Amino acid sequence: MSLSNGLSEGGEALLLAIWKQGGIGTNTVDELQVRAEMAKGPPEDLTATLQLLEAQGFIEIKDQGDHKGFSITPLGLAILRKIEEDKLQELK
Repeated sequence: MSLSNGLSEGGEALLLAIWKQGGIGTNTVDELQVRAEMAKGPPEDLTATLQLLEAQGFIEIKDQGDHKGFSITPLGLAILRKIEEDKLQELK
């Protein structure tokens, strides 16, 4: 199911996982931590979702030697906030 903001449920879950682990701005979250967190949910092609989120400007992907690090951009934070506000409105 696609959300009104253009994110898939997997994309939303991925942004939330990076945020929960503190990957914001200059603080990066290790790829292995993100993959472990996402393994708890339904299977999805994480590589494609990560690339899509980066292309949309919601995350930054940084090479850290043999693996990657992820962080949410200010635009990504704004999208997460909008998603959470929409969920709160649905509860009313």
